[in-house]
Amino acid sequence: MPSHVLRCSLVSLSLLLTIDAAASEATAEVAVPSVVRQTAVALDLGVASALGFGGVTLTRQLASHLRIEAGAGLGMSGLQLSLMPKLVLGQGRDHFVGGAGVSVALPGDSQDVSGHPIWLNVDAIGYEHQFESGFALSSTLGLTGGLGGGRICFPPDGCSPQFFEDVTHYWGPQGRVQLAYWF
Repeated sequence: MPSHVLRCSLVSLSLLLTIDAAASEATAEVAVPSVVRQTAVALDLGVASALGFGGVTLTRQLASHLRIEAGAGLGMSGLQLSLMPKLVLGQGRDHFVGGAGVSVALPGDSQDVSGHPIWLNVDAIGYEHQFESGFALSSTLGLTGGLGGGRICFPPDGCSPQFFEDVTHYWGPQGRVQLAYWF
């Protein structure tokens, strides 16, 4: 993994821990949800995200600060299957959420992708607000990069074999927004 990815992740984690510590000092004013919800189903829209352009996720709260998210979506490299553990900081209805995971692309009969590209996805900075109804809105920004397993051609129009590059050459920003329902 490139050193700038590791540095970015460590800085983001440090900031989130500082914010969580500051937020815990103001517990008297925090609205605590009246119902404990452990599972969420969500719709995602993104750019270069773990789910590509859009998809669905299933998230499970494993502990007060730990979640696991599994999802499927459609991206430039085909059908994306994603798995991402997440760190959750904050109390009540507002949370800072970060995570890192992998996704694998199943391109089908695509002429723009070969193999099964594997992507590293880092949700470095994320915010979530949960409403009393169980719905939640969130957004994240981070980094994505190819780990291997396939080749891809950008842009998709006019790709021929000489323009295919290994996915490890593609690293950049990513982001997504999510509407979830917790139950």
